[in-house]
Amino acid sequence: MTSVAMSPPLVLRAATDADNAALVALTAACTMRGDIALRMDRAPDFFALTRLEGDETRIGIVAGEDGQVVGCVAASRRHAYVNGSSETICYVSDLKVHPSARGSGVADLLTAYARDASGELAGMDAPCVLTILGGNTLMERRARGPRGMPALSRFATLSVVAIPLLWERRERPLGVTVRSATVDDLDEMAALWNGRAPVRQLAGVFDVGQLALWIADAPGLTLHDYLLAVDGTGRVVGFVGVWDQTAFKQMRVVSYSPRLSLVRRGINLIAPLTGAPALPEPGGALPVLATVHLCAGDPAVLRALILEAYRRHRGGRFAFITVGLDVADPLLDATRGLFGQPTIVHAYVSSARGIGDPQRLRGLPLHHETALV
Repeated sequence: MTSVAMSPPLVLRAATDADNAALVALTAACTMRGDIALRMDRAPDFFALTRLEGDETRIGIVAGEDGQVVGCVAASRRHAYVNGSSETICYVSDLKVHPSARGSGVADLLTAYARDASGELAGMDAPCVLTILGGNTLMERRARGPRGMPALSRFATLSVVAIPLLWERRERPLGVTVRSATVDDLDEMAALWNGRAPVRQLAGVFDVGQLALWIADAPGLTLHDYLLAVDGTGRVVGFVGVWDQTAFKQMRVVSYSPRLSLVRRGINLIAPLTGAPALPEPGGALPVLATVHLCAGDPAVLRALILEAYRRHRGGRFAFITVGLDVADPLLDATRGLFGQPTIVHAYVSSARGIGDPQRLRGLPLHHETALV
């Protein structure tokens, strides 16, 4: 897309590699507010995350009169399971407006860019999905479709559970052992994914080659970082990637709510006794591991995977491991009793026509890669 002048002094255009530093700075200026207020550090490469979000991604930016980037948005084409069948969808992310430019029309320009890009990438009627952090009132107000903008319909809610890596846990679910993946496991991993993913709404479509390529392209992630749950016959019954994202994405604390300030105080009292890192003061990076490609059909299998990740990383650099699941997903039982701190994220649907069908996406638990948020 060529540069298009909008109502002066704003200019909407497609992002280029030359905008990297400006996009990193914009992301750092935008705080995500919830029980814990966070800002995202995407240095040194803003585009490292967006390259993983789909097979084609378009990023729009708005520049002010002085050329400063004051807003951005990304739209990515994905192939995902919708009610058990592979479909083309669009995923919208990274809608950010600099605090100094809010109320100036920047968000409307970016929303229109995402709407048009979604139509070009996936078609006018394809589901266009995005997530909004619970309590983000600015974005929740936009869901109504102000000034002719697309309306957003909520269809699911995710709980992103941050599990503290504190004392040793000796629990080991019966009938399952966990080991690291090797290249020889890829065929079985892909087969298991293609058996489980169709019953999870919006799970990505992968064959063995696509799965291997995705892992190879992900900074800081290798096949060895995937844990495999194996039953007594040696059959793989579940897996999950445990991802250190610090090379391209860190969450920095802006502030803690009163409730989480108490949680932080308690964890920091225990941390020296358990070898865990202390939780940072505001401004510090939150030492957290992400999970990706969660694939399990039973809470006991997922719990075995989580506990093994817990054991391997307790006493190291990380204070938490995060697991994101639909609040209605039976797999969420796997996190019970692990003192996880939940963050609520809502999922919405629209389309390039400006309206989506939330009923079509209900009935199956949502699969969303919260590591890519």
